[in-house]
Amino acid sequence: MQKKPFFIIGCVRSGTTLLRDVLRKHPNLVSPEETHFFRWSDPFGTVGSLKSLSNTSAILKKHREMDGIPEQEFDNILKRSVSRADLQKRYMNSYLANNNLVGKRWFDKTPQNVYGSALIANDFLGSKFVHIVRDPMNVVSSLRVGKIVKIESLVGACNFWNEAASLIHTLKRAYPGRVYEVKYEDFASNFLPEIEKMLAFLGEEFNAEYFSGIVTKPKEHERDTLFSAKEIAMIKKLCGRWGKHYGYFE
Repeated sequence: MQKKPFFIIGCVRSGTTLLRDVLRKHPNLVSPEETHFFRWSDPFGTVGSLKSLSNTSAILKKHREMDGIPEQEFDNILKRSVSRADLQKRYMNSYLANNNLVGKRWFDKTPQNVYGSALIANDFLGSKFVHIVRDPMNVVSSLRVGKIVKIESLVGACNFWNEAASLIHTLKRAYPGRVYEVKYEDFASNFLPEIEKMLAFLGEEFNAEYFSGIVTKPKEHERDTLFSAKEIAMIKKLCGRWGKHYGYFE
């Protein structure tokens, strides 16, 4: 019997891509780029939801191209789907078939799908979640640098982190035993022990040879050159609740 999928969710710029790329080295695990199917709030089938899900932005089109899903095929998948879960399953079936991966266990890495995590938990009964959390100072710093996502507002950047942390806290309380958490700093410093524990949680075999050749190292941003002392104090204040919860702040 094929094992249930799992979902990597959390805050952007927290190491979700690094984690996905390491897990992809496991011979039984495969993942597309980012789907964003559970990200937006409009009910599935409404004009707003279809507009968001058929997003033709260069990034999402590039993701579908990398996944081996032609735009016409994606349009047909979207038109036939009757729910987000149906869309996810149809997309993944095409992804597996188009890439000769049928029989592998798939997982999804879309950090912003944290906003639809309750729907995922109910639509994919028994599925599990992996949350990688990073020091909010480095997350906000990365958002200011803006290589992938650029956010100028400190309030906006801090709430990327706060909202993800709050939603995942609720998810853990609602579904105990279905959420695994790892700190980015621990994972990037010495990922093998962390990946072994994670795979045990996911019910997958661990073999260090699967991950030979992978080198990881935590990345730090020069926050003192990015923010004033006043801004640093503001970040610590805005992210204080969950920053203390995860041991990043005193």
